[in-house]
Amino acid sequence: MMLRSGADACDESMRRLIKKAARAVFADGELDPSVEKISVSLPATNSSLREYYRLERFADREEYHARLQIYSNAKAIKVDWDVGAGERGQLSRVTLLDPKAVVSIFGEELPWEVASRAIARIAAVAKEGLPNVDHIIDAWRFGKAPGGVPAERANQLVDSMRVIDAAQKLSEGGQDVLLRKLSARLFSDSKRIEALSRQLAFLLGEPAETEEDDVFARLGLVKHPQPMLLSGPPDCRIQIEGVAIPLASPYLGFRPDTIKGLVVSNDPIRRVLTIENLASFNEAVDLAKNARDLLIVYLAGNPTPSFLAAYNRILSSVEPTEILHWGDIDVGGFRIAARLADSIRSIGHSLKLWRMNPLEVASGQQKTVPEKKIEEASTICEKYGWNKEAEGLRSNPVFQEQEFLDWAPPND
Repeated sequence: MMLRSGADACDESMRRLIKKAARAVFADGELDPSVEKISVSLPATNSSLREYYRLERFADREEYHARLQIYSNAKAIKVDWDVGAGERGQLSRVTLLDPKAVVSIFGEELPWEVASRAIARIAAVAKEGLPNVDHIIDAWRFGKAPGGVPAERANQLVDSMRVIDAAQKLSEGGQDVLLRKLSARLFSDSKRIEALSRQLAFLLGEPAETEEDDVFARLGLVKHPQPMLLSGPPDCRIQIEGVAIPLASPYLGFRPDTIKGLVVSNDPIRRVLTIENLASFNEAVDLAKNARDLLIVYLAGNPTPSFLAAYNRILSSVEPTEILHWGDIDVGGFRIAARLADSIRSIGHSLKLWRMNPLEVASGQQKTVPEKKIEEASTICEKYGWNKEAEGLRSNPVFQEQEFLDWAPPND
């Protein structure tokens, strides 16, 4: 840090003293410190007050001493001098007396008071149905930065909680919410929510590397509403507000909240397959034209609440005997599958995975990944009873993007 003068160096020394007191305060998480806890001192040594010893000119040291006297006169600190060096000739030790008086001089705030205020703010927006914030409060109490957000940037997590609350309320009716419209309404800034994608992922328990669109989709926030693409037998019709529209080849798309269900005249739909990625969906619908009992649905990545609601209405209307999902073989792909499984479980269905066992993937395009990621994906699989996929991940610990796999229809 470049210091412009002896006064700047002195202020830096006072910040160093405050940081030492903060370490003592945060050590036990008690943010209303006793006098004993904040009575810290720094010896005037090259390691403890290096900014002091970097002042080469006598005039700069004199300026440092004069600034030090201002703090002393405010009863913010106690200054000890080396009596052998003459009156105020050589600094010996600086002891903190009143930290609030110290920071008021250079116009900053005490770290533990910032943490207390941050805790109060996050607690004020927390409520049932929103992510639990106890771990955030505990982290700030001990001077840590949960999700990479220190207490002085608490507004990032507070605003993120407001986004989650508003998105949940607005998507209750099964409709997606325009992201930038909501951002402008909440913050008078149309791009504020997009700047909070990492913090939203943290609060929602998503991996840090989750794509921002997937984070927003989970909340029903969309930049541009996506249609639900359906491909199935030609006698299959989509119910839209009292009208039944025949499926066109190779597929037809509708806004999810407009879909009430499906009607099949002849052969029943026995199998429903969701596909995560668009390229694989297009390949599948081109090559599955003769499958008269198979409905293929494009998932468009991480499903929004409106998609899940429409999907459940479709399943209830056709009552298939087998529901499958085909997606990327990675943590994100299995987490998406888990969201689908949770959703359809509410209407009495269970989900099977199709072509998501790494023992089945083509060689040469796999991604070797850290053991931690394999374990995370395996744990998801075990939780939902996808035991073959879990075993496959552990036997062949690689990830595979869906687009590298050729289409193969589900078993009849």
